[in-house]
Amino acid sequence: IASHVMTLKSLKKFASLIGPYPYNPTFIFLFFFALYFSRYAPLVLEQPKGLQRWQIGGIIIAIAFLPSFIYSMYAYLLQRYRFWNKSNLFFYILEVTICQSLIFLLHPIMQAMLKLSSNTRIEAPVIASFNLYLTTLVLTFMALALMHRAERSITNRLKEADELVMRLESDREELVNSGEELRKQTSQFLHDRVQSDLMVVAMNLKSVSGKASSEVDEVLDDAGRLLERIRTSDIRNLVQILSPNFEVGGLSEALDQLNSQYLKIMNISMNIEIEVEKLEPKQLLGIFRIVEQALLNSLIHGPAEKASVTVVDTGTKDITLIVSDNGPGIGLEERKFGVGSAVIDSWVSILKGRKEINSSPGNGYKLEVIFPRTSVN
Repeated sequence: IASHVMTLKSLKKFASLIGPYPYNPTFIFLFFFALYFSRYAPLVLEQPKGLQRWQIGGIIIAIAFLPSFIYSMYAYLLQRYRFWNKSNLFFYILEVTICQSLIFLLHPIMQAMLKLSSNTRIEAPVIASFNLYLTTLVLTFMALALMHRAERSITNRLKEADELVMRLESDREELVNSGEELRKQTSQFLHDRVQSDLMVVAMNLKSVSGKASSEVDEVLDDAGRLLERIRTSDIRNLVQILSPNFEVGGLSEALDQLNSQYLKIMNISMNIEIEVEKLEPKQLLGIFRIVEQALLNSLIHGPAEKASVTVVDTGTKDITLIVSDNGPGIGLEERKFGVGSAVIDSWVSILKGRKEINSSPGNGYKLEVIFPRTSVN
């Protein structure tokens, strides 16, 4: 009984190796085209150079194309129109056998095509022999099995690669969200705690003003004005940059606040189309962060004296962001990818966009990001 069980298992394993396998018409066409072409290709080199060699080459391509096309079309039609169980081994064997029989019947035609050239004679690859027919049928089953295993291996690797990309994108987004949350908390702390503390200190200084000498009062007044400027201007700008509020002034005002940080060291021109302001907050934040890092790169790696920022609606449901400068530029082989580049790449990924960098020695730096728009309803 044990021996019968082992035999039965062996037979099942052997049957599983035979099939059934899903058909891939493209792979089938390429495989059999390469098989038949390689069978006849040596004939080309046997011909003298010139028109006759080209003629034989064309005939061989036609001969290789004919059975390959029939194989692939047969597989396509089976996939699309068969109504029987595709997982049944018997039907699978029957399908392959019928197709191989059709190809077998084609060989007289292929032989006749070879005789189009009077100087060429070659035996048909399959003679009307039952044993040879069975051999080619077995080879066809083996070829389909190998193609399927190769395809499955490639598919699995592509699936693993896709999973890694998805995991990377998820990690990037999580990192960006964590950074934004930290910025938001810092901004909230500056707005609620530091600003209020500075106001209290300024009021205390003002309350003691006039109770000392004029020199001391002048110092106290200057200190009070300085604290008030820091509270109402510097910290306010810092809060807006840390966590922009697009509902108040929109993207243009947020970028103007960012621009104010560079007024003394770099001339920056801004061109923001009004339609861009209708994007959802996450996309506006993505634009702001990309511009923030790009301008920082222009300052650090340039240094550039001039820069321009353009955000436009292309009219094709895409938004185009361009940041360029007049810095010295850098060659592709000299580029270094640091934290700034990682932040830009992360936001480009979150926005489902693509980026292109153009930079070469003496031609400055240009960053172009294109992503699909999502408007606020």
